[in-house]
Amino acid sequence: MKRTKPWFKTYFVLPLLFLSGMGIEPIAAQDTITLEFCYQQVQKTYPLARQAELLDKSSDLRTRNLNKNYLPSINVNGIASWQNQVTEMSITLPNGYPKVVGPEIPKDQYKLTLDVNESIYDGNVTHYQKKLEQYNLNVDKKSVDASLYLLKDQVNQFYFSILLDQQNIGLLFETLNQLESKKKEVDARLKNGAGLKMDADLISAEIIKLEQNIFELRMDRQANIKMLSELITLPMDEKSAFRIPAITIPGMSYENKRIEYELYGVQIDRTNLMKNMVTTKWNPKLWAFGQFGLGIPGYNFLSSDLAPMLMVGAKLTWNPWNWNANKNEKKIYELQGSILKNQQETFDKNLRVSTQKNMTDISRLSDLILKDQELIILRKGITQAASSQLTNGVITSSDYILRVNDETQARMGMEIHKIQLIKAKISYLYNIGKL
Repeated sequence: MKRTKPWFKTYFVLPLLFLSGMGIEPIAAQDTITLEFCYQQVQKTYPLARQAELLDKSSDLRTRNLNKNYLPSINVNGIASWQNQVTEMSITLPNGYPKVVGPEIPKDQYKLTLDVNESIYDGNVTHYQKKLEQYNLNVDKKSVDASLYLLKDQVNQFYFSILLDQQNIGLLFETLNQLESKKKEVDARLKNGAGLKMDADLISAEIIKLEQNIFELRMDRQANIKMLSELITLPMDEKSAFRIPAITIPGMSYENKRIEYELYGVQIDRTNLMKNMVTTKWNPKLWAFGQFGLGIPGYNFLSSDLAPMLMVGAKLTWNPWNWNANKNEKKIYELQGSILKNQQETFDKNLRVSTQKNMTDISRLSDLILKDQELIILRKGITQAASSQLTNGVITSSDYILRVNDETQARMGMEIHKIQLIKAKISYLYNIGKL
């Protein structure tokens, strides 16, 4: 029986031509994709990666606006009014003296002024607001970094599924070649009248079963490649090889380097700053002001003539007592800090549990691989003996197929354990934030 040609060849010609027409170059079939490359690609192309730059720009604009608090504010004010009564002044003198009547104040008034206010001391409000803006920026960017870091776990899931399918497909192809070779041998004996047709049919049925398994694994691998391709925003060819990472862990001492853990720390620092900002509400505020303009009347309200207006001065405001509202606000921030600290400790505790499982898995899988190696040596010897027995007619093809399947399962088991061991090491590094 001839080995089937790769089924995916036809299915990928048209997609590749379509991508080339769009100006998007897929990864070439001979290129080997690495896990580190996928990490770098998802960090660059994921839409969230562009948010850090946007956060910097918006924070810079807010800081510029805060710096303008130190500049004078200038307002142009105009007013025109009419009132039904105005102040009148009349003095009655003794008989024989003329009546004294004061100047007539107009009932309509007009003023146009330029008002300038300059902060001399704002109680350190602006200073703290600028520091808070930096903390807010740091928190936002750490949050973005934490979300991007979580994408590595998604990459791991797809990548190691592809690796596992890739290894199993290779092993099944080796078994397929082995059975096809044996099938030719049985067919030759059958032609010479020295074999049974049932033996040939049993091997043919097993070959078909293997081809089905290979087809299912290819479909699963193709689906994972498509999902990984979408995640890292890069077209990939189904024929591309994925390199098995070489991971070494010199020591497995616990050290929390996760961005989420750092994020809690930054949030706690921000809460402490906001608690200190409450003090600015107690601080006095000192302002200088000036008013320049024209009015009918001017500051001399007894005059009905257009007059210039000029006034300069300073204003002090201070609220030394607000019925413990500031004190209670500080306590609120202290409680918020305690809540964040508790969440940070909870995160660290859960991480310790996860890393303990990783270390247990690493030790368990390392031991299993050693046993797998011993088992494969035994299974390989049994298969070779069964092949010779089938050739000599001692056993049936059914017995031979069982031995071949036992060896294949043993080899697949070791490949699964190898991939799982690498994934456990990757998971350990991911959990402690060193990936």
